[in-house]
Amino acid sequence: MEYKELTPNEQMKYSTAKEVIDLGCTDTAIRRGKTKLGCTRKTLLKFIRWYESGDISLFSHHNKGHKPVTTKPEETRKLVRQLYKDKYSTASFTHFAEILRDDYNISISDGTLHSILKGAFFVSPCSKKATKRNMEKKLRQVARKENLSKAESDDVNAAFCMLDDADAHPRRPRSKYFGEMVQMDASEKVWVPGARKWHLHVAIDDATSEVVGAWFDLQETLKGYFCVLYMILMLHGIPSLFRTDRRTVFEYSLLSKPDEEKDTFTQFSAACNTLGIGIETTSIPQGKARVERLNRTLQGRIPVELLRRGITTMEEANAFLWEYLPTFNAQFSLKDDKDLATSTFLEAPPETDINAILAVVSNRVIDAGHSIQYHNSYYIPHIQYPNGLRPKYFQRGTKALVISAFDGTLLANIKEEIYILNEIEKRSA
Repeated sequence: MEYKELTPNEQMKYSTAKEVIDLGCTDTAIRRGKTKLGCTRKTLLKFIRWYESGDISLFSHHNKGHKPVTTKPEETRKLVRQLYKDKYSTASFTHFAEILRDDYNISISDGTLHSILKGAFFVSPCSKKATKRNMEKKLRQVARKENLSKAESDDVNAAFCMLDDADAHPRRPRSKYFGEMVQMDASEKVWVPGARKWHLHVAIDDATSEVVGAWFDLQETLKGYFCVLYMILMLHGIPSLFRTDRRTVFEYSLLSKPDEEKDTFTQFSAACNTLGIGIETTSIPQGKARVERLNRTLQGRIPVELLRRGITTMEEANAFLWEYLPTFNAQFSLKDDKDLATSTFLEAPPETDINAILAVVSNRVIDAGHSIQYHNSYYIPHIQYPNGLRPKYFQRGTKALVISAFDGTLLANIKEEIYILNEIEKRSA
């Protein structure tokens, strides 16, 4: 072995041992040598013996050029990169490590996974803005190089496609008690490949980051938020306050009306008023930063989880949310026994009462055919008798309040009496 084959650190050990010998191995020379190397006297004397033996290879580490036992095979590293690029690019690195362990029986540490994926120019969707900027700068340097291979060019282009701007939200103190404030919002995304965009309505407790409700719908609708509220009532109870954005689902007032009219209740507000839940609205996303961050997390995780389970329909996705939220909260919620003991959630009313509270009411008028038009169909009020339903006819122009209960039952309030609405078939059976 030759001197030039040693590493710089090994060359310094060799040259220092030579200097000490040239100085006669005096106490002063040994003291200078061990100070230069930052080692003990015993270690320096060992280096001197190696030098005197004339075998330079003694200064070279015996594991040089050997891969550690824990090194992942190149085939595994290639599979990990390919899976992330083709299938799980929207998952965070931590989530991807869980998927590799559960679905592919590949146990890999976070550090190793970061090394493999960052070596292929991939950045986690949850990375900080500075990390994404640094990776973008590195990618541009690589892209400027000449004679890039097709594989390298494809990797650079794929990495550029995955980089996006980071949304930063300022921090604010959490609420003190579990149930004191629940933030609500909906996020739009193509959650299932090949399907249209769905809106995921979510609610998160501000104090503990517990996801207390979630529901898919085609649009951000009253029904979606009613389903979230139903989940909250069934799983936890009645919260103290909702903080939401300024949508007409929560707040409605005509610009031409005076200020005192701004507290006019909408359907959702009326239900919350019945339950004793306050509503705060804000047009600033940072005012409900907790749910905004949750939207980003769920947009990265839920599509991957739906793909893993082969879920393609909205009905299956909503059923999946009931079983997924406890798993998600077990990993990310900060709730503990103290939060349960000091919770401000009140006991929810019976399910029959919830069915009536979460109802949509509409004003209608009896027409000349003694019927009520509702959602492009016609209905006749009926009275429930022991031996069955009988129709009840009212004069044309009679005012009616149509009540669509949470379970879909249609009722009508006419002259302070409740009637069951039966649909008139478009054609006889």
